[in-house]
Amino acid sequence: MRKSSLLVLFLTVFIDLIGFGMVIPFLPFYAREYGASGTMVGAVVGVYSIMQFFFAPVWGRLSDRVGRRPVILISLTASCVGYFLFGIAHSLVLLFASRIIAGAGGANIGTAQAYIADTTTPENRAKGMGLIGAAFGMGFILGPPLSGILSSVGIHHGYSGNLIPGMAASALSLCALMIALFVLAESKPPDTTVRTGIPPQFDRRVWSEMSRHKMLLAIMVSLFLTLLAVAGMETSVTLHARDRFHFQQIDMAYLFLFMGVIVAVIQGGLIGRLARAVGERSLVAIGAAAFTIGLVMVPLVYRVSLLYLIAFFIAVGQGLCYPSLTSMVTQASPAKEHGSMLGLAAGVGSLARFLGPIVSGFFYDVAKASGAFYAGALLTCAAFGFALWMRRLPLLTEQEGWTRAARVASSE
Repeated sequence: MRKSSLLVLFLTVFIDLIGFGMVIPFLPFYAREYGASGTMVGAVVGVYSIMQFFFAPVWGRLSDRVGRRPVILISLTASCVGYFLFGIAHSLVLLFASRIIAGAGGANIGTAQAYIADTTTPENRAKGMGLIGAAFGMGFILGPPLSGILSSVGIHHGYSGNLIPGMAASALSLCALMIALFVLAESKPPDTTVRTGIPPQFDRRVWSEMSRHKMLLAIMVSLFLTLLAVAGMETSVTLHARDRFHFQQIDMAYLFLFMGVIVAVIQGGLIGRLARAVGERSLVAIGAAAFTIGLVMVPLVYRVSLLYLIAFFIAVGQGLCYPSLTSMVTQASPAKEHGSMLGLAAGVGSLARFLGPIVSGFFYDVAKASGAFYAGALLTCAAFGFALWMRRLPLLTEQEGWTRAARVASSE
């Protein structure tokens, strides 16, 4: 493992995701100010992710062709522009535009994961993937309180609440761009090749190979279900806390700070040891179970202290599931396909993050917290069932096994 390269990558992703953490928890507040319904709030949050659905596999395939570093540089530039537009947004239209551009830029996570796959051994890969999760967690540790403070300062001086946080997020993405430009080294092995220039989400062979490999298919389905629930929760918990507990931006900042600390501790320090102790498949099952318990309990509590207790279970589920599933993607595919398969996984996750807020917002409009959180609990319960099924399936890591599946697919 090239620790210096991983450190630079972590720093690059971390700085960019502080900006992400400054924006995403407060979008429902700003969208509500412009008269958005729960479903429309979900659309504002989700449009970021549908752009990731289209761009993450493209970035992943492109990174297999031209390298990880150029793709990271391009995507960071888009993030910088998107956050700037968010800062100056005064309508739903401009808010949507800012999230579309930032979503295209934020689709670089699959490329970052491919960078980690390039520079880690299979035994240490879950720990390496945990760095991305830790960057997310740390982004939510520092981003929300920083945004809450900057928003309060801006409002106090007569500015809109999103102006200073948006400018700060844009500046942070610019810093990440400078670090990547001058310090980040290329990681792609020189012999890495791809079959075609077609992005994975439109490549029939990629989908055929995945569907014929039961483990990889189960991983992708589990990833979709858990992230669908996560994305829905991120929107509905803000609406619920605002309506039932009368939370303001700073109150939401503290709640996301609490959850971010838990996710960062798990993914930044514990995930590697836990994976070696019980295996990634067991961690997915444990995480899905914790997630289900937390989502079921949210509508039942009326005290803020109990809301924090429930948030602990949700954060544990989030902290365990995502890095374990992404690590399993690399174990279930050959090295030359890591960029494409991780890009495909990121695209599947982005589709879930697009649909999750919209579906959750719709159920919140229909049945408030009960509708939104019980629907999410059904999703994580299904993911738990897939996790139990995966415990009985073998991993297909050998090139020979993958090639056999490819030959069968191409003969039809």
